[in-house]
Amino acid sequence: MKDLTHPFFVTEIRILKNHFRSILANNLSAIISISFLFGAVLSQPCLAHPNVALSTTPLPENQLNKPRFLPTKLQNTLWWQIAKQHELDPYILYSVALIESANSGGTTKITPWPWAINKSGKSIQSDTRPQAHAILKKSIAEGNRHIDIGLMQINLHWHGNRVGKPEDLLDPVTNLKIGAGLLAEAIQSSPNDLVMGIGRYHSWENIPAAMLYGRRVLALAEQIRNVI
Repeated sequence: MKDLTHPFFVTEIRILKNHFRSILANNLSAIISISFLFGAVLSQPCLAHPNVALSTTPLPENQLNKPRFLPTKLQNTLWWQIAKQHELDPYILYSVALIESANSGGTTKITPWPWAINKSGKSIQSDTRPQAHAILKKSIAEGNRHIDIGLMQINLHWHGNRVGKPEDLLDPVTNLKIGAGLLAEAIQSSPNDLVMGIGRYHSWENIPAAMLYGRRVLALAEQIRNVI
């Protein structure tokens, strides 16, 4: 079982099965735990859990990505602060992280996971940061830098130049800041189509895949917004 009491996960919000089952796909866990980092205070990253079925119902076209800096339960968390720095909706940022690195750990909880690794298309949920670091070092030693890392699944091959050392991407704050910047760039590249903009965080060249990804993120963001 993963240690969901780790200091990186300060606030935990639990939603009852019967309430959330009508919102998310049936294969999600009975209870979803949404953990916020430090609650007190593009390339083409891979989906960490492509088998998680999320709603693909598109939102109305007039719903643009205007940051919603209104009182919410995300306020004053790291998600809120970093989203605000990049003029992102914090729920969209959180939803991207959840889709990218979701980890249930065999429990009744699902949360973004800071030590998720995707190596050449194979998702690996490391239990600890040292374990993830060992996998990362081994991959680099093998000459493979096509590896997605951490909360936002930052691709080392394309974005390793954004950090001093590859293992810096295992720092949740660093990872989230870089991911938020990439997401903001992707959205800004498509000012009239939020779905496409979000989707470019996943794929710039495969338009159907990008559109599907963008719809999944928006649908999940609205679903989370409705319950927290």
